[in-house]
Amino acid sequence: MNLLFIHQNFPGQWKHLAPAMATLPNYRAVALAMHDRPIHAPGVEVRRYRAKRSSTPNIHPWSVDFESQMIRGESCAEACIQLRNEGFVPDVICAHPGWGEALFLKDVWPKTKILGYHELHYQQDCSQFDREFATSFSWQETCRIRTKNAAFLLGYEDIDWGVTPTRFQWKTLPNRVQERTSIIHDGVDIKHVKPDPQSRLLIKSKNLTICRESEVITFVSRNLEPTRGFHRFMRALPQIQANHPNAHIFIVGKEGHGYGAPHPSGKSYKQVMLEELEGQLDLQRLHFLGPLPYNQLLKLLQLSTIHVYFTIPFVLSWSLMEAMACGALVIGSKTAPLEEVIQHGHNGLLVDYFQTTELVEAVKEIFQHPDRYERIRQAARQTIVEGYDLRYSLQRQQALIQALGCNTL
Repeated sequence: MNLLFIHQNFPGQWKHLAPAMATLPNYRAVALAMHDRPIHAPGVEVRRYRAKRSSTPNIHPWSVDFESQMIRGESCAEACIQLRNEGFVPDVICAHPGWGEALFLKDVWPKTKILGYHELHYQQDCSQFDREFATSFSWQETCRIRTKNAAFLLGYEDIDWGVTPTRFQWKTLPNRVQERTSIIHDGVDIKHVKPDPQSRLLIKSKNLTICRESEVITFVSRNLEPTRGFHRFMRALPQIQANHPNAHIFIVGKEGHGYGAPHPSGKSYKQVMLEELEGQLDLQRLHFLGPLPYNQLLKLLQLSTIHVYFTIPFVLSWSLMEAMACGALVIGSKTAPLEEVIQHGHNGLLVDYFQTTELVEAVKEIFQHPDRYERIRQAARQTIVEGYDLRYSLQRQQALIQALGCNTL
């Protein structure tokens, strides 16, 4: 069976699945990517392609995303035509439609089955959840959100089956798409992502060694942004540091605005929050680590006494599941999809996203009575082992691809 994996940031969500499929007898796995970074995907033949043009200057703001998706779709289709000219015909294409790359695949291979990764269908409720840094919600904003789904709606017509990681994300999809979409999480490699009592981390710039006995609070987000509640977490830190003078806070992530809009001032949200809290923070115990290599991130999660994860109703981060797999005690925001994974008091704690005092009090209670929460750490790990084990996810994903390729769905 011939497989084609398409993702402008490959491997992306196909990180585990593509190499796993490549190892199967009589399977050939090819991938298309847009970036030039090294790719670790054993057994997968990786091809690169480029956008034919850049976006049009001063185009209507509601059309910016759509035009970018058309450009990627056209460029990806040309790369597929090149593969077709070489004699390659995929039985199944695994593609993330969010970038526009899946739009014209059926025009190249009309009979090929497409498995789409449905990450999220944008909702107005999501965009209105926390609008502290945004202008007032208007009918124009409603229209902008609607147009963000334009390429998705086109892509749904050609996608034969879909996969999405959580029930929350599945519920955002149109009803007709839900009927053809399986809920299968990407999976966590529990053999690699696990607790390690002997773990240590050296912060060379501060000559600081962190071990399991240290008081460590971690916060991880690809970008330090309001979508992931970065500003909410930062505002809790002055009181947390006052309550716990020995605690070290480690923040992992880039300064970009990520999924949401940039700050109106043009500054990064890190800059904005440091200015707002100037003089209130002990910067010797607050460590901004930027993006971390994966193995260092896991080491930090293994050392975490408390892992804080906040998010608006949006895509669930891999880092949350990995923190739980490492046995970290998670304090999360009481928002979907967190409520799908964490049961308050069983495998983590949930606090009101908007109430800073709830986060402060939860941290205080944990540091004062650490032994009371050991069972929650163990339950967090067990949740991932029982429901999100990579091996189980791969089995279900592989079965889905095989069923598509054999026309049994």
